[in-house]
Amino acid sequence: MAREKQRNLVRRTITDTLIDELRDEIRSGKIKPGSRLRQLEVAQRFGVSSTPVRETFAALEREGLLVSSPHRGVIVFRPTVEDLQETYDIRIPLEAVATERAVENMTDEDLDALDDLLSQMGASTTQAAHYNRLNLKFHEQIYRASKRPRLEKLIGELRESSAAYLRVYSTLTPTADQTQKEHERIVAACRKRDPKAAAKAVEAHLRNTVSRVSAGLPDDDA
Repeated sequence: MAREKQRNLVRRTITDTLIDELRDEIRSGKIKPGSRLRQLEVAQRFGVSSTPVRETFAALEREGLLVSSPHRGVIVFRPTVEDLQETYDIRIPLEAVATERAVENMTDEDLDALDDLLSQMGASTTQAAHYNRLNLKFHEQIYRASKRPRLEKLIGELRESSAAYLRVYSTLTPTADQTQKEHERIVAACRKRDPKAAAKAVEAHLRNTVSRVSAGLPDDDA
């Protein structure tokens, strides 16, 4: 029994590592949208058995980064305008509510943390990958203050499934100057302890993201 548990732990570690590797390659664009992933080829490339590859494909499909096609097998998700709008139609009201609740609970320490992240982002507007990581932390910092763990978890999952769009967005905009201004408006509303204004600032920020990214996406997944 102990040996079986050890084997499961080793397999789990291999799978987790493989998930991280493929996720990073998809997000960075190293593996292009629409690319077909073959289980045997991935297993050979990473020197692993088929089991962790199959588990990795299933995990990344749950995150929305891979899609199973009856005709092509497993392919890398290719974002479209329709998919983008549907995702954000769900995200926007949830993130607005989380922001409103967060402002009601924010401490001075929370606000200082937002200011610090805002400052770091301001110095990174021409470094897309680094800016995107800070952007994720910025929004997580806000939603964590909502003290709604289930809401925070749901938002996190939806944002995770939007990773492909963030990569597209970073290729459409050479700098994040406009996004930075929107973040500044969000923080300003938080500083004023105005929940409604902060929620509206987040909603406007997300809708602007939809508009900007939509301009660079195909109308369908053909």
